[in-house]
Amino acid sequence: MQLYGLKHLRDKKNLLGFSAGVDSTALFFLLLDLDISFDVVMVNYHIRAQSDLEVEYAKELCTRYDKKFFLLDSPRIDRDFENRARQIRYEFFDSVIIDHGYENLILAHQLNDRLEWFLMQLLRGGSLGSMLGFSFVDKRFVHHDSYQVVRPLWEVSRDEILTFLHTRGIKFFQDSSNDDERFFRNHIRKNYANSLMKENSQGIIKSFRHLRDEHAKLYATREMAWIAGVCVIKKESDQTNIYFVDKVLKLLGYVMSEKSRAEVIRCGFSLVLAGKYVLDCNEKYIFISHRSDEKLSKEFKDFARASSIPPRVRSVFFGALKRGEIIKEQLKFNI
Repeated sequence: MQLYGLKHLRDKKNLLGFSAGVDSTALFFLLLDLDISFDVVMVNYHIRAQSDLEVEYAKELCTRYDKKFFLLDSPRIDRDFENRARQIRYEFFDSVIIDHGYENLILAHQLNDRLEWFLMQLLRGGSLGSMLGFSFVDKRFVHHDSYQVVRPLWEVSRDEILTFLHTRGIKFFQDSSNDDERFFRNHIRKNYANSLMKENSQGIIKSFRHLRDEHAKLYATREMAWIAGVCVIKKESDQTNIYFVDKVLKLLGYVMSEKSRAEVIRCGFSLVLAGKYVLDCNEKYIFISHRSDEKLSKEFKDFARASSIPPRVRSVFFGALKRGEIIKEQLKFNI
């Protein structure tokens, strides 16, 4: 079983996202086998009768193997469960990682997950970038902090993972909600992805590799910089711009819909998304960041206007200046 991203984890402070399900349980024991240090983070959504049993199992493993354990009891989610659960989960992960100084978040996304995502985006009319989704190592930005997301099971199929668990006699839980076809992903998994993966896993791996290589060549030359948690990208065509805006927003924690992509273009890449993320632009660059409500000084307002810093990101840069993270010379976008 080939695992990815291990060089990013050795001798680092790592946090494993855990659910007690098939994938994260296997990854827990694989990391133990590889002598990679990690602690554990978990969210209990209380939507299934066995949720509390899964938490108890996680606590048992952490006690047995001397791992720190961070748990969030999620507030009730009444609608749009998948999106709200993801938002709650990542906000909790972010807070634990930043507060406790972790460098990497380890997630158990695997090859079946990638195929399911690909098919979902294909059926929704997604682009190449949206269909490929996440990489095995991504950077996630949280205001003026950041950490890496590492996915070691990048090219490992669900069948390989189940074989590992059964061979070792390792206990795990099956999520009964995965059978509910009211969720689009479950419908794709049951009716398409599982059979495709079972019969064509090696071909699927090769295709993903080719698509990744071609994607990298297609977008390799784009000028992009991060300044105090703000991504600055050089303007090109709307089609190219929206691809990179989508990519950056995913790093910040926001996944755009087709509707929001159309709205970004309609608003000329100047708007607030979900009340938390801002886009703005000047004649040469597009700026993307978390929203900030830092009150500006008159001096900085004058400087920002003269330096072509668009209004929606000025407070982000001003806060970074106050904290001593950047100097004014980095903010002259009128050159």
